[in-house]
Amino acid sequence: MTAEIIKINKRPSRYGGYFFLACFKDLEGKSYISYLYPKMRNFSRWKKVLNVGTMLSGLKTVKGRKNMIDADSRFQVVEE
Repeated sequence: MTAEIIKINKRPSRYGGYFFLACFKDLEGKSYISYLYPKMRNFSRWKKVLNVGTMLSGLKTVKGRKNMIDADSRFQVVEE
C-alpha cells in the first residue's frame, strides 16, 4: 500500500517516555494510523521519514486491524 503521513502526534506513554501516533491517508482516501515507539527497534527506520507530507510505499496493515499500519512494514519513500 502507498500512503502519505498527514498528521503526527507526540503523546506520553503509560509505560514511560512517549510515542508517536502517525495518521496516514492512502491514494484512495482511506485513513490509517500507526503507533511508533522510539524505544522499539523498528523506530530507527521511522525517525528518518517521520514528517508530514512524506509518501511511503510498501506499507502493510496489521492482521485483523484494517485501519492500522504495521510499524514493522518494510516501506520505501516515494520520490516525487
